[in-house]
Amino acid sequence: MNLYSRIAYLAQCQPSKSAIETNAATLNYAELDSLARRIAALLRSCGAGRGDVIGLRLKDTPAHLASFLAVMRIGATLLPLDFRTTRSEFDRVVAQFTPKLILNDDQPALDWSPAIIDLSRSHGIDPDREPVDDAPGGVFAFNLTSGTTGQPKAIVTTHEQTFARCTARALEGLFLRSDRYLTTLPLAYNAGREHALNPLLLGATLFMFPSLFDPRELIETVNARNVTAFNLSPNMSRAVLALKSPEGRLLMPNVRTMVSTTGKLDPGERAALRKYVVPAVIDYYGSTGTGPIAVMTAETDAAEPTAAGRCVIGIEAQIVDADGNQLPTGEIGRIRVRGPAVTTSVAGASDQSDEAFRDGWYYPGDIGRIAANGILHLAGRSADLIKRGGLMVHAQEIEQVLRRHPDVVDAAVVGAPSPSLGQEVVAFIEVRRPLEPKEITRFCRGQLAGYKIPARIETVDSLPRNSAGKVVKTNLVKSS
Repeated sequence: MNLYSRIAYLAQCQPSKSAIETNAATLNYAELDSLARRIAALLRSCGAGRGDVIGLRLKDTPAHLASFLAVMRIGATLLPLDFRTTRSEFDRVVAQFTPKLILNDDQPALDWSPAIIDLSRSHGIDPDREPVDDAPGGVFAFNLTSGTTGQPKAIVTTHEQTFARCTARALEGLFLRSDRYLTTLPLAYNAGREHALNPLLLGATLFMFPSLFDPRELIETVNARNVTAFNLSPNMSRAVLALKSPEGRLLMPNVRTMVSTTGKLDPGERAALRKYVVPAVIDYYGSTGTGPIAVMTAETDAAEPTAAGRCVIGIEAQIVDADGNQLPTGEIGRIRVRGPAVTTSVAGASDQSDEAFRDGWYYPGDIGRIAANGILHLAGRSADLIKRGGLMVHAQEIEQVLRRHPDVVDAAVVGAPSPSLGQEVVAFIEVRRPLEPKEITRFCRGQLAGYKIPARIETVDSLPRNSAGKVVKTNLVKSS
């Protein structure tokens, strides 16, 4: 399978339909196909082809998405290189994966590697007319992550696995062919790539919105551009929710659904979003190695803050102990999954302590349970377990409690070294007004066992986040 064949088909059957829109430009499907084929011709002229690794160090533009498609078309493998990364980060990734070519759109052009070529060179090239390279099991992308060693590694995703993820999302209602879907996620991250690519494979219209934006600007754009669905990270959802109308009017009443991804909302937040922001919310749980695992909709919403939802079609999930033995219903253990969308290999660094393969199953590094009604619950990441004096503390549980405080905007909990207990619970909070640690401690006492209450509470102006909006806890551990 080569997913580019789908884009070529859409360019033929709906050439004038809007494929990608921004605040400044629009590409229809015929224009998107032509742009992608010109970039493919550039890649071929530089000697790239089937099986080669192509680095993309590009800003979040329609040309970046067209470059995805160009890499697909020639049967090469995409290597994302975030344009925000430093030279040293760039060098580590390039040394690990040795891309044949790196497309770059910065001016002036970087001199970091002899493999870097300027994307603008595709402007005067005739579109590629070679047949689409259709190699079975062809690798679409190396989705970068990092193990506990900090060395670059990548989750390998094939065209077939990407297709299965798109199918699951469509069947669960995240995307429809009739959508005008707005994405706010950076394309250098797997969630950003798949949430941009999937609407295009369906034949929908994708609206690209800056990943760093003012919430009011988002609301105005969604309403003015007739957006029917969009995605947000939990922290941006909270920022939008803070703008709720005191009269209870929906901020974006004409939206079909909002998709929450890259983190989990709690039930109160989902209910508030449905009441004040949009008519419907799909809270989405997945990972780089699996695509969607479970979704929570209004029909399946659960009162427990740990609930992640029902598993999507195509995903089989189990809860097992450390030896891989399946646990009884309701017991907490390691989550493992398998299915046509689930990755089967990792490239780069061999460290797989948090994400691993065993006996045909993939372990995304999360712990949880499956309730009697089939709802999957999350207890946190295995890497986030804090071992305090022989007792196991789940950071996610404490974070959810802290966020319930009316003056806490967001929270992150880590384990800090302790000479007597092994690890101690430390909380970092963003606040709306100055708060004394003892006030937070009192708030936690009625909701957490004593050993789970943070021993230290630090107020920060903002939690460290990557460009996808996720908190970078390793930075907090270093500062604790």
